[in-house]
Amino acid sequence: MRELKRIILHCSATREGQDVDAAAIRRWHLARGWSDIGYSYVIRLDGSVEAGRPLHRIGAHVKGHNADSVGICYVGGLDAQGDPSNTMTSRQRAAFQRLCYALCITFQQPFSIHGHNEYSPKACPSFSVAEEFEDLITWCGSYQQRYPQQRPPASLERAQHGARAASCCGCGKCHC
Repeated sequence: MRELKRIILHCSATREGQDVDAAAIRRWHLARGWSDIGYSYVIRLDGSVEAGRPLHRIGAHVKGHNADSVGICYVGGLDAQGDPSNTMTSRQRAAFQRLCYALCITFQQPFSIHGHNEYSPKACPSFSVAEEFEDLITWCGSYQQRYPQQRPPASLERAQHGARAASCCGCGKCHC
């Protein structure tokens, strides 16, 4: 297994509300001549996480920074007019947090968390990861296994926003 140190968040550069899956992104990347999808995980609009390129294989998501990183892509990143915008839903946020926790716990090590825009002059993921995920970055960056069944602190875990919950905002009508 390769040595992983960083998690890098990306967006699919699709318009708000346009749902695509890992298979579609894989087709896009294969059409560009790549050997597979560039990301290890894709987070859909409903918060479900789909596997992409296996973790044991080096990704293709940030030129020059793939060897020690895990690429995670959330679906979205553009507003209705096609301009960069933070379109990450609350379910996607919760899924990203849980995935980061799971990586720390599974590999029993800390990870630094970054946005694609920290390594390249691009908008992707269309916001500042450091500002949006300050607590998560602190927790994952200082992770140390303290006991075998360790979980993230309750103040950070957002398990109530499951991928198949009827409504994340509590109104009971929408599927935000």
